Amino acid sequence: MATLACIAPFGFSFDPERFLAAYRAVGCTVCQFYRNEQKPPRVADALKAAHAAGMSFDSIHGVFGFHIDPSSPDVKHRQRCLEIYENEGKLCRELGGKMIVVHPAAWNPGMRSMTAEEIDRASVPRWPSLNEFMHRLGEIGERIGVTYLIENQPMNCPLGHDTVRLSKAVLAVGSPAIRMCLDTGHAHMTGDLVAAVKGALPAIAYFHIHDNDAKVDDHRMPGDGTVNWTAFGELLRTSGSTATCMLEVFYEEARVEELGRNGLADRLARACAM
Repeated sequence: MATLACIAPFGFSFDPERFLAAYRAVGCTVCQFYRNEQKPPRVADALKAAHAAGMSFDSIHGVFGFHIDPSSPDVKHRQRCLEIYENEGKLCRELGGKMIVVHPAAWNPGMRSMTAEEIDRASVPRWPSLNEFMHRLGEIGERIGVTYLIENQPMNCPLGHDTVRLSKAVLAVGSPAIRMCLDTGHAHMTGDLVAAVKGALPAIAYFHIHDNDAKVDDHRMPGDGTVNWTAFGELLRTSGSTATCMLEVFYEEARVEELGRNGLADRLARACAM
């Protein structure tokens, strides 16, 4: 049976202790550290918030955005990314976790969405760069004792929307320190979620769980969008997957508390085959 987890946001408008307590009440037992880079918390304060909710950190969401591009053809930039993610790995260990989520490419300027054809063209020179980056990142992970989770992306960056192809590249690294985080919302926006999970399953070590309307990446609670959670949950059951299901949902605390009083725990248990 998989573990249910939640995001743990720091440096935003949330009260971390209340946020985590609301998710603990609906069955989450671990959490993924996620911080505002402009307002990072002290490690001690993050640990205090998690412990207050009866949780621990299993992972962190590595830094990402417009400025970090692991598949860049620029060798010097990729080296800088390796240094960044080695530091992220050390932070993860300091928090007590062992997994770091990594985006394979930077966002486009303005987060412009691309067509599949545009991405296919743009990604051609990037795949060799990403492969080289992942091999070196795997060496770092094995050395410091963490696993890096490469995450599939929506259409706002030049590589990563082809979930199955990304999973094959992950497995080709041949390192236990390189695995995949499959983001359900992103996969729903770029194709058939169930087919993506089936094709990528051997590489998947973690799930980012959230819903949307297949158009906007707005991180809704399962059941508040158009993902077929019945089919997703059935696939998890029949596959025997034990990958952690981490709710990457940013609803305000009061909303989660209200949902909790109205059967959210049961809804999540069905959606994630708990």
